[in-house]
Amino acid sequence: MKIKKASPGLDQRNRLGRTLGDAFVVEDYDPTRPLAAQVGDAEVLLVRDVPITREVIDAAPRLKLIQRPGDHLPPIDLAHAAAKGVLVSRFPAKIQGSPARAVAEHAFHLLLMLAKRQWLARASVKAQRTGLPKTVSVHGKTLGLVGLGNTGEALARLAVPFGLRVIAVKRSADDALAKELGLAWLATMDQLPALLAEADFISLHLPQTRDTVDFIGAAELAQMKRGAFLINISRAPMLNKAALHAALESGQLDGAALDVWWEEPAHADDPLLMLPQVILTPHIAGDTAEAEQRLADLTADNVRLIARGDAPRYVVGVDIDAGS
Repeated sequence: MKIKKASPGLDQRNRLGRTLGDAFVVEDYDPTRPLAAQVGDAEVLLVRDVPITREVIDAAPRLKLIQRPGDHLPPIDLAHAAAKGVLVSRFPAKIQGSPARAVAEHAFHLLLMLAKRQWLARASVKAQRTGLPKTVSVHGKTLGLVGLGNTGEALARLAVPFGLRVIAVKRSADDALAKELGLAWLATMDQLPALLAEADFISLHLPQTRDTVDFIGAAELAQMKRGAFLINISRAPMLNKAALHAALESGQLDGAALDVWWEEPAHADDPLLMLPQVILTPHIAGDTAEAEQRLADLTADNVRLIARGDAPRYVVGVDIDAGS
């Protein structure tokens, strides 16, 4: 059976291939060729970020399963997949172990890198200069969470005991959750301007949907406290790239730390990466060694079910918002 990785960044250490064994072939994604030209003999597509269009599905006549080794689906033509008898599966966060905790740990790591001005410290080391930069203590500072789903909640549980004052907005009010997490306040999304104006650090935790593209643009960045820091471990399109560049150049933002990029992998000569106060990690927030093996095991189980002619687990319906 042929399993095709249909996106960069999937199972880069080939845990899936080792877990499945020699009876299965796991083929890497080739970023130099259109995906539709790579899937002719694939029976399973592993997906992450690259859209699975009608054209891709039609180019794979043997395709049985589109599998997301994770929770968030890329854009997929679910109706066309269903019409072709192709099943689509993803793994809910609750069965993956502790992915939200891993993502939250990474977000907190990025927050500390910003507070301790990692880019200036590196410059001082290179210049053989001691005693600079002067860094920021996070104790008593305000962290604003835009979204309070699994990763936002996990970050709050890390930040509050660390001495940060945490505020948040989400789609619906939840006084019990706010009390449980020790939040200074929790409000609905209409209070986003208040959060932006009050927070020293802002971390984005919304899913990518049609409504969250460019959710943070020039107007929202202008509402932030001057000199604030921005963290995005969610999805890049939620943040308007040109507006972010302008806010960093003007000093409206003091720094930004991102684990996601608009076109991955990021190009080293991207103008935004030319700014030293931009910290980028290569989409690794949830990619711990433990998570890698857990997802390989879950994926292997579904591949074996398909190979036997059985139904895979965690199949999604055509009414779900693919691209979330």
